[in-house]
Amino acid sequence: MIDIFDSEAIVKVYRLLNKKCNAIDIFIKNHAYCFSTNTYEYSAVDVCNNIIDLMARKNQLINFKIIVDNAISRLNEEDKKILYVKMNYSISMEEFCAVLHFKERTAFRKIERAFKNLADTLNNSKYIDKLTQILTNEEWIANVKQEVKERRMAFKNGVISI
Repeated sequence: MIDIFDSEAIVKVYRLLNKKCNAIDIFIKNHAYCFSTNTYEYSAVDVCNNIIDLMARKNQLINFKIIVDNAISRLNEEDKKILYVKMNYSISMEEFCAVLHFKERTAFRKIERAFKNLADTLNNSKYIDKLTQILTNEEWIANVKQEVKERRMAFKNGVISI
C-alpha cells in the first residue's frame, strides 16, 4: 500500500531515474569492454551474469517510470502541474510558489493533496504489486523513502522546518 510518504519518495526517485539508467548503461559498456582486456579477473559467465542483472535493474526502473507516468496521466491538471514541477526541478518553496502562482500556505496544502492523489491513483492501479516489488527491491529507493519519512516526522514533531 502506497502512502503519502511513499508518494513523495516516488516523486523524488522519478527525478533520478534518467541518471540511474544512464549510469547503468555506462557501467555495462565499461564492464564488457574491460572484460575483453582483463580476462583473468572474471570469467565470461560472471561478466554475462553481471550485465544481465544490471539490465534487469534498468528494466525495473523503466517499468517504475511507466507506472508513475500512467498514474500521473490520470490525475487532474493542477496535480499534474504540481508533480511535474516537483519531479523535474529542485527549487525552493518560494520559487515553487512563484512558478505556480500560489501563496506558501496554499502551496503546502496543494502539494500534500497532489501526493495523496498520486498515492490513491497508484493504489488503485493494476500495477500496484509490480510497483511495490520495485520499491522493495531497489535499496536506494528504500533509502529515499526512509529519508522522506524521517524528514516528515521531524517536521511534524517541530524538530525541523521545510
